[in-house]
Amino acid sequence: MRVFIADDEPLVLLGFQRMVTAIGHEVVGTAANGREAIEKILDLQPDIVLMDVNLPETDGLTAIETVQKLFQIPAIVITGFQDPGIAERIAAAGIFGFLQKPVGEYEIRSALSIAAARHAEQKAAVEQRDQAITKLSERKLVERAKGLLMDQFGIGDEDAMKFLQRKSRNENKKLVSVAQDLLRKSDLLR
Repeated sequence: MRVFIADDEPLVLLGFQRMVTAIGHEVVGTAANGREAIEKILDLQPDIVLMDVNLPETDGLTAIETVQKLFQIPAIVITGFQDPGIAERIAAAGIFGFLQKPVGEYEIRSALSIAAARHAEQKAAVEQRDQAITKLSERKLVERAKGLLMDQFGIGDEDAMKFLQRKSRNENKKLVSVAQDLLRKSDLLR
């Protein structure tokens, strides 16, 4: 994976870079503050982000929330502080993982793997939802076209569907395109 890392402590940042590289991932960029992290993440569009919560200029959670408004990217936050309110902000920001410093190679490997898997699941679910919405919309258009044919020509549901299917085959168009054309022509005649 292409990993972006943000931490304001140079030695800690270097340690994270070495661990990420050691487990076989590519570090595509780093930042020492939240503002710089936002700019670089938007420019580089990495596969995943490791981000310290407590960054200067813009904190890590705000930086991730800003990026998430423009494109979805799995993010893992890291902190050395124990703040009871941080868990609520992390959950609200759609973060895919949380690590408490000090962090070792095993924790980084596990967090990256889990975050990537959860992000892939979320992406697949969104795609399935979008496909279902599209299919429903297309089905509604076909039903409207069938209703139009039934009203104008006094034919039954089955005959209207056969007409649309035949026209679809003859014109080598998708059924929904034939339905759209028919509805468009009907609107023009009114």
